[in-house]
Amino acid sequence: MSVSINFSPSAWQDPPSVHHPFLTQIREAASKYRLQSASHFNIPIDVCQAAHASNPDLLADIDTDFMLYVGFHNFGTNPIFAVCRPKIARRGRDKGKFIRGAVQVWLRNKFVPLLRFFEAEFPPLDGPVADEIMYQWWNANGRTFNWTGLPTEVKERILMFCMHRSPPLPIQKKSRGRVRQVSKGAPEVVGQLGKWASLLTVSHQVRTISLRLCFAGSSDLEFGNGLCIVAESLYSFKRSIRRLAKHRQLTEGDSIPTDDKSRELEILYNAFPQIYPHLDRFATFNHGIRKIYLQLSFIDGLNFFKVTAGSFAQHPKPRLPNYEVFETLPHLNELIFKLPDATGYLEDDFRNQRVSIFYGEPFNCPRTLHRLIYESAAKVLAPYKAVKFHGFMDEDEEDRFLSLRNVAKNELIITTEELKELYKDEAGGIELGENVIPGVEKEHVYEEEREIIPDDFWPPKCRCEILCREVLHPNSN
Repeated sequence: MSVSINFSPSAWQDPPSVHHPFLTQIREAASKYRLQSASHFNIPIDVCQAAHASNPDLLADIDTDFMLYVGFHNFGTNPIFAVCRPKIARRGRDKGKFIRGAVQVWLRNKFVPLLRFFEAEFPPLDGPVADEIMYQWWNANGRTFNWTGLPTEVKERILMFCMHRSPPLPIQKKSRGRVRQVSKGAPEVVGQLGKWASLLTVSHQVRTISLRLCFAGSSDLEFGNGLCIVAESLYSFKRSIRRLAKHRQLTEGDSIPTDDKSRELEILYNAFPQIYPHLDRFATFNHGIRKIYLQLSFIDGLNFFKVTAGSFAQHPKPRLPNYEVFETLPHLNELIFKLPDATGYLEDDFRNQRVSIFYGEPFNCPRTLHRLIYESAAKVLAPYKAVKFHGFMDEDEEDRFLSLRNVAKNELIITTEELKELYKDEAGGIELGENVIPGVEKEHVYEEEREIIPDDFWPPKCRCEILCREVLHPNSN
């Protein structure tokens, strides 16, 4: 089939009095195409019946041979003339009947859907549209936005533009002349959304996408590393973990326990999320943590990594978290530690500790204390891929830590990934007599005081080839 189109540029359109009713359907198709988005609406398309001798009469019936010569104009170029016809059903019980609203146009030697013609001849422009066009489009489309029809990637981009580029610092209030930090809610997460924090209450889907951006981050965001915890002390770290654990992710309909069985499952997931990932509907904000930066004092570092050298094990601090808490963070992918400041004020504080760790100047030995901390850390953190330590006294100490860590990683009996595979079979397992939360020991007070057994190790005396004091303060003598 061939169609010949010969138009005179001066014969732009027939008078409205002779327009065939089929032209209305073509205009409706053009309007539908423009209402797709504000960018499409920014392209005006005027539809008129062209002045052509082959056009049907005003009262002509629509049949299989019906064709209408039409001119399309967007007021930016010369008119585009084309031949349009209705789409006729070729099979089924409606065979031979006209399909309402279905219009075809002759393009490149064949009839194609009118939408394809519009996409080829009137594509939307790149870039943002004017506010006036946006307002007109919003009024023309019934003031609706087809959010559910958007691809997930587009929804994510929209929510990303709502996020703060720099999360605000915790609110500060004055108390008795001093400034203290107030951390209500979960500023590490909600702070990234700022005034758009109400997105978390729109729907399960919007909440899921918003939390994923807050947890996992994005390269398009200034703070793109995801949910990062920065703690300048062990107490601050404990407070952050507990605060985030109070807020449920609630990304699924059955995320809140309603009976004893579901409560047991929630407790099980909170204790062992890496072993039971299928229970992640009970996840809280702390399960979204990706990165932790932790600065430790000497005494906290010794406790956090459960150092047992000498008689130090006789002085536990069960109320403080230890490295086992990392087992409850299934998406943790990077750990950064700042070793205690060896150049600082090295003196025991017996108000917060019952054991002396400093021998006294000039024989304090922060090198030994550093080694006790990072030697233990190299072993217990071997299952984790990205572990960094800063604040070594010199490069030799850093090389020593890296060497110990490589040895510990090579001696691993089972990796974290293999452990997950092992527990995929739910037929096995050991029933626990009571709930056990890694990294948080039971908080109870001993009725009897522990007997302190003295030893010759604590406090460690500096026996380094060059005294630590001379290394750290070479100009002090």
